[in-house]
Amino acid sequence: MKFFTRLCFITFIISFSNVNAQVLIRNTSTEKSKEIDFGSRIYYKLYSDSILEVEITKDVGILITTSDSSFVLSDGMEIAVSDIKYLEIESKKVKKWRGIMSPFLFAGLGFLTKGVTMAIAEGDESNNETLVPLYTGIGGSVSALSSIPFWLRNKSYDLTTGNYEILIP
Repeated sequence: MKFFTRLCFITFIISFSNVNAQVLIRNTSTEKSKEIDFGSRIYYKLYSDSILEVEITKDVGILITTSDSSFVLSDGMEIAVSDIKYLEIESKKVKKWRGIMSPFLFAGLGFLTKGVTMAIAEGDESNNETLVPLYTGIGGSVSALSSIPFWLRNKSYDLTTGNYEILIP
């Protein structure tokens, strides 16, 4: 009986995970695809319908659902998939790590600033011989390590090249 209960639970969870992600971005050359979950924040650029070479800025929206061949965003706007020329998906992992590492970044910058200020203002006096390298070393290393999530960017897709296509099953 336990086996049957576990099997039903696993089947139930798998069915929800398949229903949750209804949008796929497929790389046409490698045939690999990436799922876009509903509720994800997306950044997009649309094709310009002007004959002038006007650069359109990125717009932001939260993907709620899809209809025939369009995205429905949280503000009620519908965007046809064929109108999108650039798509960027906000990474929840990167956002989470930025939130975790930001206090360490500020603390590291504080130690680094204190060490550099002590070195410039007071010089290499007897008491500062050990403190200045300690503050600058610890502050620099903590700042460098905690700034790594801020260097990472969201995954973006340029749909004008023909390498990617958006699939709505």
